[in-house]
Amino acid sequence: MSLRRKLSAEDQAVLDQHGEREQTARKLRERVARFRTRFSLPGLRAQLPLRFPSAQAQPRSFRALSWYTYPGWALLGVREQLAVLTPLYVALLLIDFAPLRAELVALTEIHLNAAGQTPFDPVSLFLCCLLRWKKGMGWKSLAKLLAGPEGSCWRKLFGFRDWVTPGASTLRTFYKTIGPAFHLDLCPRFIELIHTAGLLPTHSTHPRASAQQGLPIAADGMLHEAHSSMRCGQVTDTCYQPTSPQYPRPCPAREKDFDGCSCTEAACAQRCRYTTPRDPLARLIHYSGTNQEGEDDPSRARNVYGSRSYPQVLCDDELHAYWVAYASVHSANTDERHILPNDFAYLRYRLSKLQIGELVADSAVGYADCLHPLYDEGVIPVVVIRRDQTDKDAQACQLRGYDKNGRPLCAHGYPMFFNGVDYQRLRACWVCRQICFQQRPPRPEDTACPFRDPNRPLGMVTHVGRAFTHPDGSRHERLARLYPYGSTLWKEHYGARKNAVEGRNSQITRLGLKRIWSYGLPGATADLCFADLLINLRTLGRLVQQATLLVS
Repeated sequence: MSLRRKLSAEDQAVLDQHGEREQTARKLRERVARFRTRFSLPGLRAQLPLRFPSAQAQPRSFRALSWYTYPGWALLGVREQLAVLTPLYVALLLIDFAPLRAELVALTEIHLNAAGQTPFDPVSLFLCCLLRWKKGMGWKSLAKLLAGPEGSCWRKLFGFRDWVTPGASTLRTFYKTIGPAFHLDLCPRFIELIHTAGLLPTHSTHPRASAQQGLPIAADGMLHEAHSSMRCGQVTDTCYQPTSPQYPRPCPAREKDFDGCSCTEAACAQRCRYTTPRDPLARLIHYSGTNQEGEDDPSRARNVYGSRSYPQVLCDDELHAYWVAYASVHSANTDERHILPNDFAYLRYRLSKLQIGELVADSAVGYADCLHPLYDEGVIPVVVIRRDQTDKDAQACQLRGYDKNGRPLCAHGYPMFFNGVDYQRLRACWVCRQICFQQRPPRPEDTACPFRDPNRPLGMVTHVGRAFTHPDGSRHERLARLYPYGSTLWKEHYGARKNAVEGRNSQITRLGLKRIWSYGLPGATADLCFADLLINLRTLGRLVQQATLLVS
């Protein structure tokens, strides 16, 4: 039985749009020489199998009811067979997951290996978890599939014997036992794998980017409904604390003039009866659907009680492909200003050999707390500008020296012209080009401009780095951007990368994870991290399949 729900018309439209983009990308990448040489089977053959990274060496030998071994890539060399394989199956023939055995044994030994019982190979169970997301099944349905005739190919691939397969409880226990630390590290390990195999470019492949610039990353949060149904939209941490007549529990709902709960009944002694104890970190957030101009879009507004995933996606402009590098999971109302700096720092630590050149994000991270760490790492923030009421006041813009889009203004209020980016110093150059001299009729105050020198046609020159300096000496990061906001250059660097992270979110929707399948934040982390790994595996399989069929 599939656990995926029927998609709404809006979600289906987004998925259709993503499918159209993929068809266009497929045609464009066929023209790229690197795609044909690196991703085709002849180019990969010397490196196969690609070994999935592990933190531990191989364990001592032990008895098991199943035993995974790398199945080999021979099937990929038969064109007729390759053409009908699914992308996930192709990826499983490219990658050897056996190195994970020692680590998985250490994580699950106490819980799965009861005295007197022979366990299943944990690598076999790990691959079953991936199959669950591919099929969109619950644990009982997955166990039935593995034991039945339809599961014969998967049993052989995962190392099970025909008459011995795991039950639903074994699969469920394994899934919960391996823990968030392992789940969150799955995508960084996959990025290590393809980076070692030479499948990632060493620098940005954008045609108008500097040759020394690193790869671009796109980040954007996605809201997910909790598995529990909301019972009160004002639930906070205090609602889960005990109450007593001497120390009554505060009710945030009543403080905001909602019904709330008096918490005087016995059912409320340990926690308010309107909480969701199996999803204690689920919170309510109102998503207003704000557009790029900072205005609310009522058609996109909705309330979500649950969690937020925050993926960071590596973009390969040349191949029109993306890879999920890392994704963390938080309560739905967690501020992205607190998420991005920590997640980006972890990604830089975890993938230290990977050079990052740009980070694309929405206006939610357009604050100094997020922007400064990026500049400190030499990363260009391609972040949408946050709007403010002062941006609509022309006089205020002239006094501060820049307009609502961060375009510098000369002393007379004329907009200046973009003159390129200094990638070494991470600053943009702007010139006035003596625009005041070109006005007809000229204003009297313009004639005294000190920059109207015919020998210096660029006129006034201004450099913009991580902030504008206000005449009062304060610094403002909100409108400072290296690429002119809203320009063709901005759209080239922002649009395709934003589509990449939206493509990830679309695939998460297709997998049925707009509502989390498991209870609790650890369960949500497991669901989303396995889904992201599945997305990466299918992307790898799809690219290898396409490149191999193209050259054969």
